Amino acid sequence: MRSAGSKKSGVFLKTFFGRGFIVKAAVAIALIFILSAIFAPVISKHDPNQINLEKALLDPSPEHILGCDAYGRDVFTRLLYGARVSLLSSIFSTLLAACAGMLLGLVAGYYEGIIGAIILRYVDVQLSIPPLLFTIVIGLIAGKGLGGMIAAISFSMLPGFIRLMNGIVLSIKRNDYIVALQVANIKRYKIILKHLLPNSLPSMFIMFAMNLGFAIMLEATLSFLGIGIQPPMASWGSMVADGYIYLLSEPLLAFTPGLCITLTVVAFNIIGDSLRDAIDPRLRGKL
Repeated sequence: MRSAGSKKSGVFLKTFFGRGFIVKAAVAIALIFILSAIFAPVISKHDPNQINLEKALLDPSPEHILGCDAYGRDVFTRLLYGARVSLLSSIFSTLLAACAGMLLGLVAGYYEGIIGAIILRYVDVQLSIPPLLFTIVIGLIAGKGLGGMIAAISFSMLPGFIRLMNGIVLSIKRNDYIVALQVANIKRYKIILKHLLPNSLPSMFIMFAMNLGFAIMLEATLSFLGIGIQPPMASWGSMVADGYIYLLSEPLLAFTPGLCITLTVVAFNIIGDSLRDAIDPRLRGKL
């Protein structure tokens, strides 16, 4: 006889893959890029940063399956190592934004008052600024490199997490059982840790998954503009910036990293949307 846990897992997987082939393809694409990033040194023996001007703009060959860029560096190898930058920056920046947003949203929703008003007014001010412009400014302030880029992307995604967490907490704290706990003088931290946080995690997890693709887009944009990852480190955005000037003569230099960005963003968006359907069926089909 199947246990309740196995039945729930079966229902979750059935709902998650409810859209059929498109979700399976998205999961496969995401796994391919993740595994490629992890095993990049095993897949390719070329140095992604080694310059060899004798091979500049070399056409695809058995040794260099996607050719070489203007500096003679293997394009396929740089794509593999660029996946590391895109995925790491996406995961860490989204995780940082989620943790900070949950904390600030929890404080704003549970305590309300002046502190909550200040936090929500900050959110309103930031949302009044175009996200890309805000990210570029923060990126310039934080400095170039992976750390500054993660900080800039995290700040740009912070308002969404704060608003979501604030709304969830406001909804939950008005339930009768929370009011009863408050009347019974149960300590606030116990109410927060045992009731508010567990009930908010599913929605926050969905938003985390759906923001991964957005974070990759921001990383690629910053790197394309020269604010994010700096040479010689490989990143998809910087590869597009280096290759677009050869678009007519060597289209693969810009097309392949651009295709990787597109596929990854679409895959993460589909996965996040399917997770939303599986965790909360009431939202199925809604944006």
